[in-house]
Amino acid sequence: MYYSDYTISQGGIHLHTTFIHQRIKVFILCLLTLFLLSIAAPHSYADSSIPFANESYESIVDASGEGDYVSLQQAIDAQALHIFVRNGVYNVAMTLQIDQDGTTIRGQSREGVIIRQNQAPLDLLVIRADHVHISNLTLDTYTNNAGAALVVADANEVMIQDSLFQGSKTIFAVYFAGPSVKAGEDTLAAVESGTLDQGNQFLRNEVYSHYAGDGLSFSLQKNGLVQDNILHHAVLAFYMCRNSEVSTNIINDSPGVGIHYSMPAYDNIIRDNQIYRSLGSGIRASANLEHPVPTTTLYTGLLIDHNLIKDTRSFGIELDQVGSGTRIQRNNISQTDFSGMIVLRSSDLRIHNNQLSHNAYYRIRGRLHDWTGNSGGIDLENTVTATKMTYNTITSNGKSDFGIRFSPTQGKNTMYKNKLVGTTLITDIIRLP
Repeated sequence: MYYSDYTISQGGIHLHTTFIHQRIKVFILCLLTLFLLSIAAPHSYADSSIPFANESYESIVDASGEGDYVSLQQAIDAQALHIFVRNGVYNVAMTLQIDQDGTTIRGQSREGVIIRQNQAPLDLLVIRADHVHISNLTLDTYTNNAGAALVVADANEVMIQDSLFQGSKTIFAVYFAGPSVKAGEDTLAAVESGTLDQGNQFLRNEVYSHYAGDGLSFSLQKNGLVQDNILHHAVLAFYMCRNSEVSTNIINDSPGVGIHYSMPAYDNIIRDNQIYRSLGSGIRASANLEHPVPTTTLYTGLLIDHNLIKDTRSFGIELDQVGSGTRIQRNNISQTDFSGMIVLRSSDLRIHNNQLSHNAYYRIRGRLHDWTGNSGGIDLENTVTATKMTYNTITSNGKSDFGIRFSPTQGKNTMYKNKLVGTTLITDIIRLP
């Protein structure tokens, strides 16, 4: 404080309180302005530039030679624990493998840091360590049609965020593989016992897949999270997980199902996702084909909540072998080629407050899949029992065969206060799947 801030009198030194109050007001106004600017600025994946490394603890990778290393491979080989990668194109000819727990790799900007695999069919980056954090860079296996851009296996508490993935035509762009177990009974036993990779997160990334199958596979995970990502031409495979969540993702133009949930799986959440123009169903829950289980086995605790599914070339939501504790609620489904929702070989479900419209859309634009049954809003096959449907609204475009179809007598299914607009209710229909 300057000397002029004080006056001297017989009582000693006194502050000019008006002057101090003015300074406090200016300081508070500055803080408020900064806060308002921070919340008003729209989020952009591209606007993620970090101009400087924290020189006190981060090793610097710089392709021009102005850092500690000229390549990420050099930094990993030197066992650098915290790595900052400056903007540049980094071509690699081997698989980068992280085996050291606690490794962090941070790019200067998502579009500016491009790490590219030159050698097909090698994967680009493999993580086999715990507490690894990757952020703010691009991993590219598309340019040279190499392997997976990212593989996470036998790893826990890994966080991948704010990055861009360009996948090849040969395999998944991103693969969370889970623990190393033998295929078949050992895999099923791992799911049943909960012996899975845990705490892994995939957040705010963008994935471009050029593979006809899964683009992002999140498999054999416990307490995991896939959130706030944008996927292009990619199936999001949510395979054999426990207590995990897939939420607030945007999935555009999947070559198959938008979100494929495969079982055995327990107590998982699919919430607040937006799925557009999938060539299969929007969301499908069914037994994993590579690890067969009896068709009479039901899997519990699935929540499918508040998803937006639009313009799919099969069903909106497709459920098979789900059991008690399963809730399908508050979803908005429109422009499905066949039924908005179809359920078979399931029991004790709650289908509540869903909005379905413009089903049987194939009659307008032509059939893509070999489906020979009638199509409508909610279709419970005769293998579904003890299911309650309440407060659903189903609006027909004049093409649907029914609004709700179910068997109240054979399956002991019930419905209450559903709203059907321009369509009908059909009961006691016996048709094997």
